[in-house]
Amino acid sequence: MKNLTDFIYHFAENKPNFPFIMHGDYKITFQKAAQQISSISNELVNAGLKSGQTVGILLQNCPEFVLSYLAVLNVGAVASLLPWTMPEGEVATLATTTRIDFLIYSVNFQRHADQIRNLSGHPIKCYIHGRETSEDATNIYDFINNTVSFSTPSTTKTRLNAVILFSAGDYSHPKSLVYTQENLIKNALAVSERFQENYQFRIYTSLPYFHYFPFTLVVNLAIVTGNTIVIPFDDSREKLYESIQMHKVNIFVSNSGFIEELISEKYLEPEKLKSIDFFIPAGDSFSMDTKNIIFHRYNAQTIEAYGVAEAPVIMMNSNCNKIHRVSIGKPLSCCEIKIVDEFENEVRDNEPGFLLVRGANVFHHYFDRYPIVERDHEDWINTGDVAIKDDEGYIFWVCKQCDWISRNGFRVNPDSILSVIKKHPDIREATVFNLKESLGHDHLKLAVTVTDNPDFSDQELMSYCHSQLPKFLIPDSIEVVDHFDRNCIGIIRKSHITFQEH
Repeated sequence: MKNLTDFIYHFAENKPNFPFIMHGDYKITFQKAAQQISSISNELVNAGLKSGQTVGILLQNCPEFVLSYLAVLNVGAVASLLPWTMPEGEVATLATTTRIDFLIYSVNFQRHADQIRNLSGHPIKCYIHGRETSEDATNIYDFINNTVSFSTPSTTKTRLNAVILFSAGDYSHPKSLVYTQENLIKNALAVSERFQENYQFRIYTSLPYFHYFPFTLVVNLAIVTGNTIVIPFDDSREKLYESIQMHKVNIFVSNSGFIEELISEKYLEPEKLKSIDFFIPAGDSFSMDTKNIIFHRYNAQTIEAYGVAEAPVIMMNSNCNKIHRVSIGKPLSCCEIKIVDEFENEVRDNEPGFLLVRGANVFHHYFDRYPIVERDHEDWINTGDVAIKDDEGYIFWVCKQCDWISRNGFRVNPDSILSVIKKHPDIREATVFNLKESLGHDHLKLAVTVTDNPDFSDQELMSYCHSQLPKFLIPDSIEVVDHFDRNCIGIIRKSHITFQEH
């Protein structure tokens, strides 16, 4: 199959009453999904959408996100998944630089939509998701439940029949990365190989669907395997537990901090999470304490998964013998990796180096580069991370390349410092800034958030560092900050931290 909607139509024919999306008490079967995708597709075509044009999708996690996304691809258009966690002005800039002609948005993001229309140099046809009406936007409920036979509109498919994802991590100006359907399908099928054959997914994520990690590990995985996506009606903890129990969620994808908070709740009965077979953390690995709770209290497993914006999922590890060493696994069948030094020579096993990847899951091209220059499929992409490969071929993530520290001739992983700092009883969170003042010796600034202990001082913390760390790992300065801003998968946004002037 060459189109993601082909999978939906296939499952609509072969298991029409099997649930594709569960949303509270509301069930969308594959047959109903196929009909609704066709209804949205026909409306978009009748409204003037042509193959190769771009449709912005500005929706929270809901059935309409998945249905609209598939309908856009069904028409042969480009789906631009807009990151609503970013400020309104930045979302509007991304929408206009990807040249959207249509916009499907939630009533919660009316101000975003207004800014997009104000910034755009041409009229945009808008569809609103919500019970409210709008004078300049068609309500998606007016046509989504029309009874139509499912079919592909008679438009010409192009190589731009694709999805735009944004590298919306710790960047001031996110890149617009284009993934073709071949990229998405091969990545999702390769991920499915890491599970038992014919395993029936009932999969949930608290992460926004526009982000590459849940987009690949939830939305596209369910589409190509013919399985079920679970979406609670709201984000409350009560509705989450209710959905997990009602729909027997067996795969839970979220940022590691949220999962750790969830499973360590003092009064949480294990019965509420008993259906879950696999917890998959995004952004960071679990601590050994968390893995032990998952295994012993909930009788579940941890799957370490690794990907980057340019290649959504590269490796996965469900091998219990390696989990305790926090390996991110071996590469998926759709790609290959290599680890090199600064001169691009491959390093030996068990030595750290720069992690490169190439394969079918790597993005196709940047959208905002015209004329479009496609990447050579033989090109290696630098992930921006440092990793180690052991003699069995398992990969271990070390740190980001920009965080790799040089101290007195030693290469240092910042976790060597942070793992010690976080043991201090007054430290809530910590991160290290590598200021790179010289080639051989980087200046280190430690930033921390602290508890309410009135006796805490940064001088006392510096004394603690001197007593617990080797001399070459001691930070040069310490800054106490009020809080750390985090991106949509829980990673600290270092660029958002401001320091006091001394």
